[in-house]
Amino acid sequence: MNKDASRQLSGRGLSHGVAVGTAYTVERPTVAFHRTRIASREVSKELKRFHSAIERSYRQLRRVKRKFENELGKEHSYIIDAHLLILKDRQLLEEVEKRIQEDRYSPERAIRETAETWLSVYRSLDDPFFRERGSDVEEVVERVIANLMKLNPQNHDGLPEELILVVPEVSLSLLAEYPIDQVKGLIARRGGPTSHGIIIARSYHIPVVSGLQNTQELVRTGDTVIVDGARGTVQVSPGRQEIRICRARIRRENKRRLSLAGDTGPCVTSDGRQISVYANSEIASEVPYELRLGGEGVGLFRSEYVYMQEKSGPVSEEKQFRIYKRLARAVKDRPAVIRTLDLGNERHPYFSRLLGGDEGALGVRGIRMSLRHPEIFKTQIRAILRASAFGNLKIVFPMVSSVEEVVEGRKLIKAIQSELLREGTAINEEIQIGVMVEVPSAVILLEALCTHSDFFAVGTNDLIQYTLAAGRSEDRLAHLFTPLHPAVLRSLRRVAQVAAQEDLMALVCGEIASHPIYATLLVGMGFRHLSMNAYAIPEIKQRLREMSYHQSQEMLSEVLKLSTLEDVEAYLGQTPV
Repeated sequence: MNKDASRQLSGRGLSHGVAVGTAYTVERPTVAFHRTRIASREVSKELKRFHSAIERSYRQLRRVKRKFENELGKEHSYIIDAHLLILKDRQLLEEVEKRIQEDRYSPERAIRETAETWLSVYRSLDDPFFRERGSDVEEVVERVIANLMKLNPQNHDGLPEELILVVPEVSLSLLAEYPIDQVKGLIARRGGPTSHGIIIARSYHIPVVSGLQNTQELVRTGDTVIVDGARGTVQVSPGRQEIRICRARIRRENKRRLSLAGDTGPCVTSDGRQISVYANSEIASEVPYELRLGGEGVGLFRSEYVYMQEKSGPVSEEKQFRIYKRLARAVKDRPAVIRTLDLGNERHPYFSRLLGGDEGALGVRGIRMSLRHPEIFKTQIRAILRASAFGNLKIVFPMVSSVEEVVEGRKLIKAIQSELLREGTAINEEIQIGVMVEVPSAVILLEALCTHSDFFAVGTNDLIQYTLAAGRSEDRLAHLFTPLHPAVLRSLRRVAQVAAQEDLMALVCGEIASHPIYATLLVGMGFRHLSMNAYAIPEIKQRLREMSYHQSQEMLSEVLKLSTLEDVEAYLGQTPV
């Protein structure tokens, strides 16, 4: 292949935008050799060396935190706080110390092997969000080992002004190490949309394309490349005309972004239909920032992240209460929908032991687990109800497959409400309780579920998975995992129709709402409440304002006439949105 010939690579866009610049390949520093064993007389010295590396890592991360706070504001400090908490985790430190003292492992080996036991749990997770939390542990461990080995950071003098970094994975350390004003784009071998490195990249408006294998062979240091985060493509050695078009697009997007900044106004289609747009979230401290991006509330608060911070057992009522209270105060009168615990049996050390089995996505999760273990459910509901006195919180049951599950769940909540009132605790006695529609049986039973639900929340990721029998993490079935499949589109339309007939709010909280074409189809179906990644809110609001409800209905009508995924994709590929 001619090295200078233009070629296009396809991956997955994780941060929208487009950039042109010079590629620079980055690899993590590797340790060629370190001792694995130490002598008894060295234990004290090696423990001291380990603690010194921990403290040095802590100081480094504090500097990174100050850097991000100065450049992005304090809204993102929680991301660095997650790494700082790992460094101070007593369980982690004690396990490493035990390996050094009792097994006579070197600190490098001790922390590596301890981390591997933790990482094995994260890697087994079915949900990409929680799998990516393992990258935080891995990144912290890499930092500690580098400090143990006293590896010096690379010298970055003389880098090009328009820098496209080609990396194994987008990490916080990487973004802190390079001059961020020069980093115009990122090409990564792996990574998902909710990793902390990607969240920071989006905050800096740096386009990211992930999922490109063999990047060392395909993209070399010095190559001119165009990174398109919206389309998920990388163009290597583009021609002059392609570069000119790219630069013109960058100017347009920068102008558009500036015009959308701080837009908290309502989202109304050109023919007057109001659409409410919310943010999906999992960390209460990030909610104020998400609201400033234009979110009208939190359409889905994933409470699982609260539980992932405790590895030895469920989170206490008081700790949960503080988190939900912070969420309630952030949204005030705006809604915040809290999904009750949806940890599968393979996702958490404690729950894995508690539940046993290996059914994964088809196992004891969501409302099934809550009803089987009411003591865990009761603790969470007590915390949510106590926090409901401080803001407009709502509760939604995940993984509902029968009417009985909803009836039993509501009965338990009613009993907990009575218990709290007897204790003299202030709560919202009229708190709304909804149902996640993400299992085909729930779609079939919609009319019956309406009788026992205050609202519906459609979890499109799981609905796609269960409707098409295609695992979310199964690469061989990735072509099936799309909301454009005719069966999925018809299921979504049915939810919108039944909710409208029963005068029930229906909220779509899957990430499909963050894509302009998908959002247009959802509006055409009749959905008036969409929740998405907060960074997508400004663009989606602007796109929906530019179209009419009538146009979206016409587009949907044409799409529903098609019976194959190929035909749907071909039609939408020719549709300007």
